[in-house]
Amino acid sequence: MKLAIKEFLKKIIFRYTTLGKPSYPYNIEPSQLSKLTLLLDELKDKEGNFAEIGVARGQTTLFLSKHIESSNYLKSNKNFKYFAIDTFSSFLKDDLNYEVDNRGKTLKELKGFSYNSYEKWKDNFKCFDFVEPIKADCAAFKYESIAPLKLVFLDVDLYLPTKNALNKIYKHMIRGGYILVDDVHEGSRYDGAFQAYIEFCSEKNIKPFIIGTKCGLIKKE
Repeated sequence: MKLAIKEFLKKIIFRYTTLGKPSYPYNIEPSQLSKLTLLLDELKDKEGNFAEIGVARGQTTLFLSKHIESSNYLKSNKNFKYFAIDTFSSFLKDDLNYEVDNRGKTLKELKGFSYNSYEKWKDNFKCFDFVEPIKADCAAFKYESIAPLKLVFLDVDLYLPTKNALNKIYKHMIRGGYILVDDVHEGSRYDGAFQAYIEFCSEKNIKPFIIGTKCGLIKKE
């Protein structure tokens, strides 16, 4: 009887309200999620760790953690770690000021992510023992402490942290490893990441390659 009532209510909700409407919970494109899973699989037998930098609520972290868990990834990567690096307290003041003073942005359009909490985020992912959250400024973080890195997803939006982190991360990538940079889209609210990505590729003589509409790919040869 309870099951029949439940199914009846689901029918009413789906047919006559918007509550049953499917939603897309990710801030990144399907092509980015697909590429990340493909690269994780491609690098499965390579020594090294994965770092997601800029994790927000952890929607992408959960998706990728589920993929790692369901694909028996850890059987051939017993020492593998998934490092989730974030300030867990929104953007840093100096980084925001740079956007306003040097890139024509306003604080109003850049505010966000202040809801986050390191302790709550950590508790939400305690079921994945290979996930290690780290509260840090990605531009100042010592990446040698989590090296070698074989895959990095960098999603910190603004120019300064993206540029500074890229220069540090690249030194600790394995040959054949990849960095994916989100928000590589000129003219967007967070096009500081675009500027940083293009500058970095130019400095390293790397040809820019865009996945979907806003994800820059870097491969360390």
